[in-house]
Amino acid sequence: MPITDKFFAINIRKYLALGDDHEAGEPALIQLLSGFSCPKNPDVEHFLKKMQ
Repeated sequence: MPITDKFFAINIRKYLALGDDHEAGEPALIQLLSGFSCPKNPDVEHFLKKMQ
């Protein structure tokens, strides 16, 4: 069965290492994760969006 979902991987540690830089740091990571959804496992989605 072919995989039809589109996804990409990010290294969360690299974003966090950049601190409060709005272009590439933690605020940018929060912005990026705001569009994340995981209908098969809502706990993962909740963790990434709410556990800051």
